Amino acid sequence: MNPKPLPLHFTAHTIRGAGRGKNLNVPTINLRLEDIPSSVEEGIYAGFVWLNTKEPSDKRKAESGTQIPTQRYSAAIHYGPRPVFNDDTTFEIHILDEQIGKLPKSVTVQLIERLRDIEDFDSADELRAQIEEDIAEARAILKPSTH
Repeated sequence: MNPKPLPLHFTAHTIRGAGRGKNLNVPTINLRLEDIPSSVEEGIYAGFVWLNTKEPSDKRKAESGTQIPTQRYSAAIHYGPRPVFNDDTTFEIHILDEQIGKLPKSVTVQLIERLRDIEDFDSADELRAQIEEDIAEARAILKPSTH
């Protein structure tokens, strides 16, 4: 299937992850893969995320059919396998410059720009260095305009 053009909105339920992001000092929110639209390509993205602490309600849905709460967070997003850990596909969201306490029931995601393909690394340290670059690139893309 051809990927949909960005930006792309969708809502997905959260799940507990393995804790690897937290161990790399890059905590993530993991999403249920069945909720990810089939048109989303694997890769690393810059995007925005809204945390949904309640189940979606029809009154708060956007035209796209996706619930969008008011508090928006900038994020670096990983969708695909984790080859450095010989692990299956995940959809993981790292909220930039914020600490999120309780795991929300679901999140609304807006993918803004695809940064790169999934890569394999020789070590977790090499992966961590690339994640830092990805976060810096996502932050620059999502930075509010000063105009």
